[in-house]
Amino acid sequence: MKKNDEMFNEFDIDLETANRIAKEYPSLSDSARERMFNMTKEKMNISNYTDEGNNNSVYGVERYNRPRWIKFASMAATFAIIAGGIGGGGYLLRNMKKPVPAVSSSSETEVTTTSSVTTNVTTTTAVAETTTATTESKRLTPEEAAHKLTDSYWDYECFFDSVAHTKADYDAESLKFNYTMQYAGYTPDIELIYYKTIDERLTEKTMDGLKELYNTYYGKNYDPFYSVNAEYTNNYELFGPSFTADTLPSDGKLDRAYTYIMYEGELYQYCPGKGYFGGYYWTDEQIDISDVTEGSFTLNRKFKNDGNEVYEPSKGEVTFRIAFDEDAQDWRIEQKDVEYEYQDNSTTTETNSTSIE
Repeated sequence: MKKNDEMFNEFDIDLETANRIAKEYPSLSDSARERMFNMTKEKMNISNYTDEGNNNSVYGVERYNRPRWIKFASMAATFAIIAGGIGGGGYLLRNMKKPVPAVSSSSETEVTTTSSVTTNVTTTTAVAETTTATTESKRLTPEEAAHKLTDSYWDYECFFDSVAHTKADYDAESLKFNYTMQYAGYTPDIELIYYKTIDERLTEKTMDGLKELYNTYYGKNYDPFYSVNAEYTNNYELFGPSFTADTLPSDGKLDRAYTYIMYEGELYQYCPGKGYFGGYYWTDEQIDISDVTEGSFTLNRKFKNDGNEVYEPSKGEVTFRIAFDEDAQDWRIEQKDVEYEYQDNSTTTETNSTSIE
């Protein structure tokens, strides 16, 4: 028996009926097969999604069995599609079993990076605005600068003279040196006595700490020993050298009458006599400002001393020349002139004054 006859016998169909069915269901064209293949893919996809999403079974439904020959006809009609697309269909089936791919890590990175850049730009802008505001700080007016530089004048001016009128440790051992003055042809020798500085107003008792305090108030052109008698200025210097026990001058002489020196890492000050020289204060809050220009002005303030064991009662006036320091970007004292008026018990007045040249 031929193979085809065996197939027909299995499905209870004779050759005549098979030929008639073949005529009624002719072979599909290429375009028809393509349309059916696409429909099959769509049905398979829907069926696959439904099967995965719902595994429940339905009971109590009457089962419908089509005639076996109809089943064979349907198989014959779709045989070409299945045969032609079995490879691609299998591939589609395998891929449709896979879950929907998640968002790639690169996409997440891009989103995060974009957010990060936005945040950084905002932060950078805020920092730039703060920096600009700090850099462009308001320049003080002459009156503001006058108060800032001189309200506490008597708390720091005592450090910066040929003699430091500050507190020293007089109970400790002193350092003694000699210096030969140079004045108008005279060369007298004087004794320089140094004691360790203990004044609490100087927070860092080192030469660097002293210079920092000095630079806070005085400009680079300020001369602490200004005098109309210029012969005096070559004898004094504010900031002196540093010594140890091994480097002290063997002859005991200094080349200047220094106000301060360092010894064994500690700050010492020139003290010709024991005792703390203080007690000056401004008589009131009145300040007189004149000769105002873009970069300088003149300030006058009156002071007073009620007297103590060292000083007799006195009063006077300080004239400051204040200039704007471009390096510091702030106002600084450039020069001062002090006029004293001493008064003794007999009310006799003696005036000692100098003037700015």
